[in-house]
Amino acid sequence: MARPLRIQYPGAVYHVISRGNERKRIVRDDRDREKRLDWLRRAVETYGWQLHSFVLMDNHEHLFLETPLANLAAGMQYLNGSYTGYFNRRHRRAGHLFQGRYQGHLVEEEGYFLQISRYIHLNPVRAKMVGDPDEYRWSSFSGYVHSARQVPWICYEKVLGEFDQDAAGARRAYGQFVRAGMEDPPDSPFRNATGGLLLGSEHFVSRIKELIAVRSADREVPSLARLKNRPALAEIAQAVAEEFGGDAKRWAAGCRSDNGSRAAAAYLARVRFGYSAKDIATALNYRDGSAVTHAVKRVEAGGKTLGLVIARLEKQLS
Repeated sequence: MARPLRIQYPGAVYHVISRGNERKRIVRDDRDREKRLDWLRRAVETYGWQLHSFVLMDNHEHLFLETPLANLAAGMQYLNGSYTGYFNRRHRRAGHLFQGRYQGHLVEEEGYFLQISRYIHLNPVRAKMVGDPDEYRWSSFSGYVHSARQVPWICYEKVLGEFDQDAAGARRAYGQFVRAGMEDPPDSPFRNATGGLLLGSEHFVSRIKELIAVRSADREVPSLARLKNRPALAEIAQAVAEEFGGDAKRWAAGCRSDNGSRAAAAYLARVRFGYSAKDIATALNYRDGSAVTHAVKRVEAGGKTLGLVIARLEKQLS
């Protein structure tokens, strides 16, 4: 069976695991943890994901998410690739941080939200890192049980909507539901996944198998053109060049734009609109994708004034 996490369609629901290479740590301290969550937030916002729950452990991470657009592969490449670049720079290392491609399950759209979310939130308890999930800072649990700790890039509604109560009552009920799993640990919701990969009804499994059967390996990952509505790269380049009073036609490989306009265009295309570094390099006349990555870093290190210009351009282009 082809890996179902390569099957992408609008509205697909996934449980995704990113593991450290050779089971090594993917975070070494709280600074790494904060940076990892910041990149997760960026991925959610850039690719329009609905993130239902997450937990960041020392050597792996669980995500439970829905993709309104068929873009899991592009978003995970952005998330893990960007974080790996940060981690390697900070810790002066080279090579892979994650154990190959992310893994996990393709999940039926209804019926599993409570069980999967509980499984994720109990990870630190099962690992004996804390005595209660609310003590663990690096998961989405606290936002589920404390409204003041909710963040806008996590979608709490579907899980809490499983309880027929008002918002406060649903939060209490969810906390009780999760903590009941501490006293009477349930089986993993993935124990009976078909092929260890598909979680759902017979009808759902049949539908996914049909999708797998008709897609050849080189078509499993859809074009990035299926990302959220976004301007063309040429439109981004033109808007940025006009803002900076330059000419995008003069951007050339191996040369920096004196006023930073090309780097700003690369940043918008990569971080705000989800284009690949390779496509940006071709469109903006960069030498290669790594040059685009360096340009993005320069913009991220820029000051408040540049940030305001970027925000104005994004609003104009959206």
